[in-house]
Amino acid sequence: MAEPIEQVPKGTPLPRFWHAKHNNGIPYRPGDLDKYGKPQQEDWGTVAAKFGVDVQDLIFFNFMTNNPDEVNWYLHHYVGCVKKSPSGNNWMFSNRANPGIIYIPPADDTTMNFNPEVLCSWVPSNIQEFLMRLKAISNAMSGNAAQRIKRLVGVILRVGYPDCKNLWYYNDMNVTEYVDFKTNDAQHREMTKATGGRYPFDGESGLHAQSGSKERYSGQWQIHPVRDLFDEFACGHWDAQRLADRLNEIDDLMYKGWYQMTLAEAKTTFGGGSAVSTMVVDFIHHVDLLTQDNRNLYYAFG
Repeated sequence: MAEPIEQVPKGTPLPRFWHAKHNNGIPYRPGDLDKYGKPQQEDWGTVAAKFGVDVQDLIFFNFMTNNPDEVNWYLHHYVGCVKKSPSGNNWMFSNRANPGIIYIPPADDTTMNFNPEVLCSWVPSNIQEFLMRLKAISNAMSGNAAQRIKRLVGVILRVGYPDCKNLWYYNDMNVTEYVDFKTNDAQHREMTKATGGRYPFDGESGLHAQSGSKERYSGQWQIHPVRDLFDEFACGHWDAQRLADRLNEIDDLMYKGWYQMTLAEAKTTFGGGSAVSTMVVDFIHHVDLLTQDNRNLYYAFG
């Protein structure tokens, strides 16, 4: 029979029992016999269903990888699996495994920690780890903003790396100025001359701020928050609270621009249309269409 295919994890393997000591994992011993000694083969899917978690999240939580060969390595060397799959290519859970323990993620887990010294460059493995961290943190949030953040992270995951770095939203400073009823059409055209007034707006608006990212304070129309996230957390310092704060900041800045558009739109709805330029109405309609695109960050506001 073939031997299970194993690969030593890239970088430094996780310490033994790391989840029990540092990540509040709930120990569980899957096997191949029930309490009466009758055959009952458990696998990742049945365990995930039993505890109501996603199967890929469960595997990743245990070994910080979804690479099947690396998972096999951990199952053999850490879980102590000795039972081979029918194909012989994988290890299976059994009552003979020693210690035979995997860990179930606590509800809304946000406490996963990595050794920053071994995660200082973006490679496929830690890109996936980072994206799953974003998912775990957004899932743990609550409140109205949290629902938008979950959808926003969903867009990032859907688009995937590296294309997600090109995701953008409109600079709240520019939006506020553009939809202001005091801004005339000549000023609208000046603000959007980089694209000749064509959507999506891009380039410089001519405005400047005192704070925020380089794109924001230099008056760029498009802000690329995911690119900033990958730049800021490039060396593995993935503190859950810092990441949560950054996701909240992204939502807050997007919401500022969105709120100004809702105020302008209200003027057209409640009889103030004469005070709102048709260029503003068209812009609001353009952004509204973006909320219907599940590969655009404005989908979070749909």
